[in-house]
Amino acid sequence: MKFFEGTDVFNYSWLQIADIFWLRYPNPFSKHVRTEDVLYREVEDGVLHTKRLLTKTVRFSYFGYNVNIKNEPIIEESFIDPRNQTIKTSTWNVGTAIAQVKEVCYYRKKEDHNTIIERKAWIEKTKLYLPGFLESIMIRRFQKSVQKTRKGLEYVLANKYPSAIHVESKPSPFIDTDKIREKAKKAKEMATPKTVPIFAA
Repeated sequence: MKFFEGTDVFNYSWLQIADIFWLRYPNPFSKHVRTEDVLYREVEDGVLHTKRLLTKTVRFSYFGYNVNIKNEPIIEESFIDPRNQTIKTSTWNVGTAIAQVKEVCYYRKKEDHNTIIERKAWIEKTKLYLPGFLESIMIRRFQKSVQKTRKGLEYVLANKYPSAIHVESKPSPFIDTDKIREKAKKAKEMATPKTVPIFAA
């Protein structure tokens, strides 16, 4: 189920974005990213194809059940095309039993000195009850994560290319706060003290 779609416009050229792409971590806004390792890298028809393994800290609460994973494995696959000045990334988690979330980002030249980043994310599968309630939680969690990602990228860009930063953000049309509240209310009414989240082994 798709639950997030948004865009950011950075006041930096595509070449500047591409230049710091591998320098995004560490930064003060992405302290949850613990490690980075390259699994695969190859130039294919002029496009740099890279697959990396990241580990991140994940904290999650679900009906009083607290999850704290220090090294959640994350796969990041990227395609950097200097000829067409585009970057595509696909990122997904492979470790947690709660839910698998996939995110796809497109970086492309908007104008000579601006770059637009289009972002989409969705839950591919979940192993918990009340998926509507889970969706509302994941939306809020992902929104906070996107804000940190944007600030982290701004921080790295400002350090490499000192200049005034202006970022335009377009909220997701898929996010309906009233609908989220209604889903959460119904889920809470359905829940009983005996409700226990079920995880697959």
